Amino acid sequence: MTEIKHTICRACHAGCGVLVEIDNGRPISTKGNPDDPLFKGFCCIKGQNFHSTRNNPNRLLRSQKRQADGSYIDIPVEQAMDEIAEKIQNIMANNGRRSLATYSGTMAANGSAANSAMSSAWLKATGSRMGFNSNTIDQPGKMVAAALHGKWMAPEHNFAQAKVIMLIGVNPLVAMSGGIPHSNPGRALTDAMNNGLELIVVDPRRTETARRATLFLQVKPGRDPLLLAAMINTIFTENLHDHDFTTQHVDGLTELSKVVSQFPADKVADLVGVKAQQIIEAARLFANGKMGVATAGTGPNMSGNTTLIEYLLLSLNTICGRWQRAGEKVFEPTSLGQPTIAKAQALPPYPEYAYGFGEKFRVRQLSNTAAGLPTAALADEILLPGEGQVKALICHGGNPVAAWPDQLKTISAMKELELLVQIDVTQSATARMADYVIAVKHSLECSGTSLAQEYLSGYAPGFGLTAAYSHYTPALVDVPDNSDLIEDWEFFYGLGKRMKLDMTMKPMSFSGTVRVPGYRVDYSRKPTSDELLEHLTIGSRIPLATVKEHAGGTVYPEPALYVSEADKDWQGRLNIANSQMMADLQTFYEELQEGLNTDEDRHAFRLISRRQINILNSTGRDIAEQLHGKSYNPAYMHPDDISAAGLNAGDKIVISSDRASIMGIVGADKNLRRGLISMTHCWGDRPELDDQLEKIGANTGRLTSVESNYESYTGMPRMSNIPVSIIAAN
Repeated sequence: MTEIKHTICRACHAGCGVLVEIDNGRPISTKGNPDDPLFKGFCCIKGQNFHSTRNNPNRLLRSQKRQADGSYIDIPVEQAMDEIAEKIQNIMANNGRRSLATYSGTMAANGSAANSAMSSAWLKATGSRMGFNSNTIDQPGKMVAAALHGKWMAPEHNFAQAKVIMLIGVNPLVAMSGGIPHSNPGRALTDAMNNGLELIVVDPRRTETARRATLFLQVKPGRDPLLLAAMINTIFTENLHDHDFTTQHVDGLTELSKVVSQFPADKVADLVGVKAQQIIEAARLFANGKMGVATAGTGPNMSGNTTLIEYLLLSLNTICGRWQRAGEKVFEPTSLGQPTIAKAQALPPYPEYAYGFGEKFRVRQLSNTAAGLPTAALADEILLPGEGQVKALICHGGNPVAAWPDQLKTISAMKELELLVQIDVTQSATARMADYVIAVKHSLECSGTSLAQEYLSGYAPGFGLTAAYSHYTPALVDVPDNSDLIEDWEFFYGLGKRMKLDMTMKPMSFSGTVRVPGYRVDYSRKPTSDELLEHLTIGSRIPLATVKEHAGGTVYPEPALYVSEADKDWQGRLNIANSQMMADLQTFYEELQEGLNTDEDRHAFRLISRRQINILNSTGRDIAEQLHGKSYNPAYMHPDDISAAGLNAGDKIVISSDRASIMGIVGADKNLRRGLISMTHCWGDRPELDDQLEKIGANTGRLTSVESNYESYTGMPRMSNIPVSIIAAN
């Protein structure tokens, strides 16, 4: 019997509302749901193959245990949890609380909200605070910059209000996030531009989004701080800033104006790589648009100055007054999430929680940040002997061997661990190094909600939902016959029970939402997934029971939320001229000048990151229908650079940085600036598998070093804009 059921696609963070065709209990196709009020039938190629990941012949159906010879055998998951719990207790008894760490990758957030909530509750109950996540190797500057700048306690201008949007290193037509609604981004952009939206795109590559821009600035990679400084200078010089907003709510106007006056457009144009008039035009277009925000993506954040870039972006948005005011309707209040608080007032900076607090690390003077613990330092904490050494690591929703910077050090660290547990659906690159691989259910076999998408709205300007949308999905299919699978959260619940831990699972919250009490985990009766979702949505604007009544995603405009007036005698103000950020801007400029004058760059090319619509990080690479016939990540170059190097598209090359070398297969991309190589990250595997280049691609993380060119606040090394040289492969 064939039937059609609605669900939430969880192939990426967009969470599209889709329809799944099920034949005798087996999903056989996925397509967008035309009746979904937000996504309106949109579904990218990853979603169109969502069912294929469930039916993947490479999928693990039973948990695995590594043998002495490196092979794996099936192990009942209950037995695996028995053994893992005992090993963790022994390791912590002998080495202390810091000997245990967890790492949560992108897919941890894309699954059930219960997964991350339970893993966090478990780690805290063990006494360890060594919880790491993928945010600190992606865009950690967003959170650190917000702590230095302060937060406006109401949302930024919604996309529906926008007259101008500026995207720096963001390609939402491919990435499905950042600046343009991820719910059908192509249609949203077309409709908005037909209604007068002006789009500014800043990128070293004329991306799919840049090709539709009103104004495109093809900058040199990593030079974005100078571009932003010059734009801010133009806005001040031409008196285009929002006088009322800055007078009432902002500190540092005079100081910022003085600092950026050193960087007029004509002075920095050559450094940035665009004409001075383009910088001036971008500043005027953005400031005169009055409504709409500027946002940055992974590429610029990975280029070495994540906090400085994000701080200047916040300052740009603030001097232009791009925040909602009292009386305005909030377009995207959380529905299932903790209720949104929206007030027309500034939460002042909280620099004591920006960086340098909490857990202290033994390397590079790093510690906790507003973005979380620095993942780029975790390999060192595993490898460095002595008190505080990490001995056990549990990974879920991520693939460190493919995703972390400095792959060579990462691999050494994985080998050094006394216990490595990988929670996964396949034998990923990290799973093939793990002591235990816990096989888990596919999303179609689990219930879920749109909570992750709701909370993206609080991540940074230009992200998240654009309406009061919410969606619940039940599990659509059973697990395959003869399988032994659990949900991620059940693994941490099982460990907690065996270790007799007092665990409290708390709903996700962030600045601007109500905080509610957590749920004390009950071991006397194992909760269901839906019961956990009830706990995680307690006190929500729209009750989970109401959302469950609707088959598919629904917009809940009522009860409406409006931005309230500021509290009486409220004194909070935003700071756009943090002294450390101003000093960093000056240092950045001086280092660029010195580099140009002394010609110290020994490499002819810069390798930059890029996204592709069919693959999310390291997931989906083994799904033939998603690969477009290309099972590797090409090393894209401008055709003139290919010709000048005596190469042809399809040739193999050796790409070398100061850290290491990888192989690449040349691809032609006329949309690149010359002097660049553009590759997607998270491909490839361990070095001993490099001879399978055509099948698995190359890992750009191997070219980076966590010990050089890293940001002092977050520890994040340069993972894009990497100086490299190339030669033809033998």
